[in-house]
Amino acid sequence: MIIVGEGEDQEPPDDFLRKKVRDTVLNLLGDYRYLSKGYYVSLHAEENGCIVYPSVKNALDVYRAPVFVERLKKAGIDTPELCVLRKPQPENCILVPLNPFSRNSAKLVKTESQYNRYFKSLSMDYHYPVVQVRIEGEVEEFDFYMGKTGKLDNWVFRRIFEIFGVPMGKILAEVNGNRVRPFYFMPLMKNEIDFEFLREVLNENWMLCRKL
Repeated sequence: MIIVGEGEDQEPPDDFLRKKVRDTVLNLLGDYRYLSKGYYVSLHAEENGCIVYPSVKNALDVYRAPVFVERLKKAGIDTPELCVLRKPQPENCILVPLNPFSRNSAKLVKTESQYNRYFKSLSMDYHYPVVQVRIEGEVEEFDFYMGKTGKLDNWVFRRIFEIFGVPMGKILAEVNGNRVRPFYFMPLMKNEIDFEFLREVLNENWMLCRKL
């Protein structure tokens, strides 16, 4: 297996992109958005006929909240209610962008004035739809490493890794007691990666890595 990333004992992405490869690839760059370096690493692996985690399709799907939530639902995972809107319908909620230029910024709305301001910003002056998420409990952000988080050990996170094969990211989820309902997946940028925790996860899952 070739492990591509920015950490110790990982193959630098620039080196990986310059050569032909014939192996399973684990892409640990954390940001797999379209045209990012993480995206090109997965694309290069697929062009060379390799199995890669994440695949290009899953990398694109996971960042689009409606697709992410729909695939979770099909796998039997409970999620909050969401709708895709082209025009504002103010309420207390979480607003999530769909515009292709977004840096994946979700906004917690508590007042109508906040709602209108955030909706206009996330829709880029109403040119793109916005995802509106109705929340019943507290919202928490989890740094996600191959199905594990440093905050909470829950089967939902392991299942997300099984479904999408995306090794790293940040997940927004509604948490109410022991119930975790994810609804948004975001990139984990280089300066946000906990390389020590990542090493622990890789060491714990070395058998899984061999099977990937």
